[in-house]
Amino acid sequence: MPIRIRASLLLLCLLTGWSSLPAATNGQPFFGLTNLWTLHLTVAPKDWQTLGSRGVARRNEGGGGGGPLDSFLRGVFGQEPPPSSAGSDSGSRYPWATCTVELGGQVLTNVAVRTKGVSSVARAPNGYKRPLKLDFNRGAKGRDLFGVEELYLNNNVNDATQLREALAYELFRRAGLPAPRTAFAQVYLTVPGRVERQHLGLYTLVEAVEDRFLKRHFGQKEGLLTKPEQMRGLWYFGEDWEGYRDRYQPKQDGTPEDAKRFISFVRFIRDASPEQFGTGLTNHLDPDAFLRFVALNALLANVDSFIGNGHNYYLFHSAKSHRSTFIPWDLNESFGMHPVSGPSRFQMQTSILRPNADPNPLIERCLADPQLGPRYRAICAELLTDVFVPAKLEADIDRIAAVTKPVVFAESRRAREDFERTVLGTRAPDDGDTSQPRFDEEYAKLGYRPWGFPDQVEIDNLPLKQWIRGRHTNATDQLAGKVKAPRSRPRLF
Repeated sequence: MPIRIRASLLLLCLLTGWSSLPAATNGQPFFGLTNLWTLHLTVAPKDWQTLGSRGVARRNEGGGGGGPLDSFLRGVFGQEPPPSSAGSDSGSRYPWATCTVELGGQVLTNVAVRTKGVSSVARAPNGYKRPLKLDFNRGAKGRDLFGVEELYLNNNVNDATQLREALAYELFRRAGLPAPRTAFAQVYLTVPGRVERQHLGLYTLVEAVEDRFLKRHFGQKEGLLTKPEQMRGLWYFGEDWEGYRDRYQPKQDGTPEDAKRFISFVRFIRDASPEQFGTGLTNHLDPDAFLRFVALNALLANVDSFIGNGHNYYLFHSAKSHRSTFIPWDLNESFGMHPVSGPSRFQMQTSILRPNADPNPLIERCLADPQLGPRYRAICAELLTDVFVPAKLEADIDRIAAVTKPVVFAESRRAREDFERTVLGTRAPDDGDTSQPRFDEEYAKLGYRPWGFPDQVEIDNLPLKQWIRGRHTNATDQLAGKVKAPRSRPRLF
């Protein structure tokens, strides 16, 4: 490389926060079901304090701090969320800080970082293995890492296998649905004066649903992107888009015409006659894709989703097609692992034919439709044949475990025992410490212990492969009319 060009690149790196020149990944894509990276975060003590020793949530900006979600957060965190201030992104309840990121031969300074999540914060096994979001572009316009502008670091706290989320996203993609890509990371943390390269263990890295994701899946980013919260179904709030912001939580607003068309969609769900519904729905979404989205969530017993608690998904209304698409999100409690919906053995047997918590008019109207209802059953059968296949999933689990096992075993005694119970099958489900929330005594020296989570947590340690085989058998029997399955029981509201 000519000296003048290299010097210019070096100056650009210094100005944008890069502290090394971009390095190739040797042809390996960043995301992949078995990709494992080493990631080192360095956070200044003041920034670590900003992130919050307990990941304290903040009110939505402009939202007044009321409503059921804030009440739930107060119950979880045991205190009033502090008032909002500058520095949060759209819908975020946590303040931003900065850190240095080392990954794949890159060193990026002044990277924006914040805490994320609710139960994954409350149930974190120690004071350091927190769920985080990194934004490489924030404060350094145009910067990315291996083509990634935003990255979620999920701490796998609700999952003894530490692989459910990656596997669930993979199934959505295999089903032909738009879904974020994932990878794994062995994460280390340095907070000068507190910890030096502390081994946190295994994280799942999840792609953000943002402009590049939308362009890849839809050919363009223009449109209305929302992330609805605490709302079973899609509710109609009148003709003024401002009335939708609190519950639909737009991540990008689109145009007034996009908002108008979206409002006509939710009004249609409420007002269309039975005769109008089946044919008119195609003007607002792809019915097959939507039914596939519902069916796969049901097979995964993914209660903490659109079909259950009414959140953990994105909804993109395309300015080009004028139709809406559901995008899955936050799948760490899939495969029957929602902590307040009963043991995984119960969730393994819940209904796929009546998959939703009441009320959810969009799902209910689809399943009651004379054409869409039978089509939903056919899609369930297709998924059980082509996607949710025990032999294939067991092979996937073995491939992932071969990569992640050394990291999990080095994380803590409890993480190792959980992995042995639920992935390897080398330890009986009730052998050893199976208390909830998960906590390892070796972290006692940190002076930290989980706090304030609902009392009705019921998680057993059924091996994941056994759960998958049982779910496949049960779902097949439901379709054949051999068993009557109970409805799922989400309990958050």
